[in-house]
Amino acid sequence: MTQVESGLSVRKLTADEMRGRGGPSAAPKAKLDFSVTEPEAHGGGEYGTVGHIGVVAAPERAYLAVDTVGSPRTSDDFRTAAEALYAAAYGVKVRNKALARRGTPGADDEVRSDFTVPPLERLRGDLTAHTTAEARWTLLLRRPAWIDDAEVGDVLEQLEVSKGLKNLTRVRCLDLPASSYLQTRVDGRWSAAVTPTAKAFAVQLRERGLTAVDGAWHEVCLGEPGAPVGQSSYLLRLRLA
Repeated sequence: MTQVESGLSVRKLTADEMRGRGGPSAAPKAKLDFSVTEPEAHGGGEYGTVGHIGVVAAPERAYLAVDTVGSPRTSDDFRTAAEALYAAAYGVKVRNKALARRGTPGADDEVRSDFTVPPLERLRGDLTAHTTAEARWTLLLRRPAWIDDAEVGDVLEQLEVSKGLKNLTRVRCLDLPASSYLQTRVDGRWSAAVTPTAKAFAVQLRERGLTAVDGAWHEVCLGEPGAPVGQSSYLLRLRLA
């Protein structure tokens, strides 16, 4: 898997920040939707056509992340990890929206806006439909770059105390560098597409003279939030060297 920077540090918010009073009111900034700002990396245009294989470039990205193991369809740990990740993401979203309303800047004095929680993404290594029970995953949800590790750490601490939510200690911040990928979209059961996609990508790599990073798969689940398995759509990507 891609080596990334991770870790959390906790910064206590001031009383004003807790109430969303971080500064003078400002005109609201347009809501951030990653599928709009980065359409190719989210299945837009020709990259949303089932069966089309192309090369896409993804910019540097900031995420919330959690590690898990097992089949997405049957693993209790996979489900528990996904639940913790979504709880963290919506907690971060609520805090960010309150601060944005009051004009409180984000990290590096970035102007905040509300944002749409995007589809679940996940990193994995090579596998087949018969080895998913042993699969290791890093589940990902995008976060705006202006939300830093300290702010995330504070939100997680408050959620654990005020809501009694468990497993939030598993959630961390993670940054992925800008990368290029061989990508295709598949519909239907994800496990049925794993092996055919790997074979098709191997052919494309040879024909295009490209080199992939071994086992560096990055997937985007284009279904309903929290439901990355079953009859749905997926972007399957293999990172290029």
